[in-house]
Amino acid sequence: MDSLTIEVMPDNRLSKNGLRKSNWRTSQTLMKTAREAAYWLGRAELPDGWETPERATVQVVQYHARRPLDYDGLACVVAPSIDGLVDCGALADDDPRHLVGYTMGHVKVKTLAEQRIAITVVAVEDGS
Repeated sequence: MDSLTIEVMPDNRLSKNGLRKSNWRTSQTLMKTAREAAYWLGRAELPDGWETPERATVQVVQYHARRPLDYDGLACVVAPSIDGLVDCGALADDDPRHLVGYTMGHVKVKTLAEQRIAITVVAVEDGS
């Protein structure tokens, strides 16, 4: 089973609450930056011979030292990164036909330096 993992540190202003409070120009800049960062991270991490899967699952894990994001906020924060993975060819698309599973979780870490969000794409076999 083929998989790809990138680790990102998106800006919390991309959360649902952060977007509500931000100026639209700031939000657009943050989304573009996060999408481009995920694109380049995905390109760097793509295994040799990676073929863009027709169907895949995405697993998102937030490693947090303080208060974790709630699930709708976490989904908002990683959305531009998932779009970047589509752009780099790790995913065919992020619609329900291609993205057949989406899980989120939290892991407590001891220090702020360890905080990150891991996004894993796992190809799904056609018979699954």
